[in-house]
Amino acid sequence: MIHLFHYIMYGLGAYLSIYVIYTLVLILSNYILRGKDNVNREPRTHFAVMIPAHNEELLLERLLSSIAQLTYPRNMVKLFVVADNCSDATAAIGRNNGAVVLERYDNNLRGKGYAIKYALANMNLNDCDAIFVVDADSIVEASAMNELDRAIQNGARIMQCYNGLANPDESWFTRIMDVSRTLGNEVLEPAKEILGLSSHLMGNGMCFVRDVIARYGWDAFTVGEDWEYYAKLVTRGERISFVNKARVYHSESVNLKQATSQRLRWSSGRFAIAAKYGFRLLFNGVKNSSITKIDAAMPLLLPNPSLGISMTIMMLIACLVVPLPAYRNVMIGWASLLIVLQIAFFLVGVLCVKNKKMKLLAILFAPIFLIWKSGLDLLSAAGLGRKSWARTDRKL
Repeated sequence: MIHLFHYIMYGLGAYLSIYVIYTLVLILSNYILRGKDNVNREPRTHFAVMIPAHNEELLLERLLSSIAQLTYPRNMVKLFVVADNCSDATAAIGRNNGAVVLERYDNNLRGKGYAIKYALANMNLNDCDAIFVVDADSIVEASAMNELDRAIQNGARIMQCYNGLANPDESWFTRIMDVSRTLGNEVLEPAKEILGLSSHLMGNGMCFVRDVIARYGWDAFTVGEDWEYYAKLVTRGERISFVNKARVYHSESVNLKQATSQRLRWSSGRFAIAAKYGFRLLFNGVKNSSITKIDAAMPLLLPNPSLGISMTIMMLIACLVVPLPAYRNVMIGWASLLIVLQIAFFLVGVLCVKNKKMKLLAILFAPIFLIWKSGLDLLSAAGLGRKSWARTDRKL
């Protein structure tokens, strides 16, 4: 029995080491291999902006106001609001702000994926070159379209914008989430772009040239529709570009009560997609000698930061409690090093945040967040989680 435990610890240690080394390589690549800014070009791309919305009367007008302030030529942007199973004033707000409103009612096929498919089937895209998908609770930075246009002119076909927080100072929870998002937006995703690897789709701030939609349509309908479509696109040989300077900011839940159902839903969706596509992507990449596909499998197969450090702490505790016949000190040292490195990753995210007060609060409340998020991940891995698109309760 002790020998079996020994093998389990070695296997867990190897798995977590792959995660830590992978993250470390991305962080170092970002700081060592800095990319050059592209030259500004005259706008050429005609955009269709799609806004899937389910009862978003509180925040939709804020988004539309930010789009009205874009520096991109207004005659090259068409607005579409998809009012999906709405019972509030979402549709009216869209029309009052000059958007084409597509109203959809279907109690059986519920979810953001179905709303996107419905919109693509009913939008007039004849004079549009690209479709930009943004959530109704977001703000679009004024230069976002200019940056997406520049990426498209440089050959990008599928793009993911910088997806930050619109309300980072609202609570201790939003401060920690901002650290996590900033690490991804400022370090990890730019590193992938520098290395020519694929970013993953984040659901908000996604952009597709029309040819991609014409060729593949939209065929992702799970709770984790962004992860599902990402896995399918990379399997088909596409690469997703991360456009760091094209920025959108979404409204984050402000406390654990608001965030729990949402994160449980998202996490369960990601685990389901990981189980279905993770190893398929990995084996496909190995078979075809595709580093891009192998790398694309990593976010699905490796743990997220909170789960990664929780698993490493459990590994350390197990090594301290259970008597090992050999190499006990090696295992303890191994687990301790992995913990130190993961704490260092978190601190890199903290350093990227500019607000000093936010940095301190993020560090102080990190243990609470870690326990909460790890618990959700375990529940999600067990198959629990809501299965339909639901609006997260928010306030202005």
